[in-house]
Amino acid sequence: MTARTNLTAEVVRKAIEDGRPTSMTKLAHLLGRKGSVSGSLTKRLRALVPEIDKLLKGDARTVVSEADNPASVGKAKKQPKPAAENWPRHPRNPFREGSYGTCFDILAAHPGGLRRDLLVELLAQATGKDYRHAGYDAQVVCSASGAAGEDLNPFEGPRNRSCRFGFWVKRENSHLQLVLPNSGAAQATP
Repeated sequence: MTARTNLTAEVVRKAIEDGRPTSMTKLAHLLGRKGSVSGSLTKRLRALVPEIDKLLKGDARTVVSEADNPASVGKAKKQPKPAAENWPRHPRNPFREGSYGTCFDILAAHPGGLRRDLLVELLAQATGKDYRHAGYDAQVVCSASGAAGEDLNPFEGPRNRSCRFGFWVKRENSHLQLVLPNSGAAQATP
C-alpha cells in the first residue's frame, strides 16, 4: 500500500494497534513506506491522528485521561528541589534565592567563619549540585575581599562581576568569615 493514496485515520490506528510501533519510522514501514520518514508524511499522520505520539509511546491510558481533563495537556511535572530551607535567609543577603544566596546564608549562619571545603560541602548539599559546581558558586561569593587593616567599604574593592556589593569575606588561609559593614565601620555578623 502507498501512503499517498490509501492513508486514513482508521488505517493508521489499525497499524498502531496491530504492529505496536514505537516511532514514526516504524509506523511508516508498517504502512508500506521504505527508508526514512519525510516531514510531510509526519505532518499528515499527525493531522489524521492527533494523539499519535501518545499511541506510539503506548500510553493509551494517558490519552483517555487527558481527553477527560483537557487542562492537564502539556503540563510537565515539577522536579522536587533540594532543601535549601536548612539555612535561614539573612536579612542583608544581596543575592536572589539560589546558589549564591544560599552560600551567603551559610556564611552568615557561621559568624565565627568556617573552612572553605566545609562551605562548599554544605552548599553542595543545600543546592543539590555536585562538589565542583558548588565550588564555583562559592568562589563567586567569596571573591569579595578587601585590604587588611582598612575600614572596608562595601561598594569598592575587587570581586567577581557576578558578586553583589554590601559585604566582604575575610580570608585567613582557607578560613572564611562574612563581614557586614555597619554604619561605615566593619563588623562581623552577630
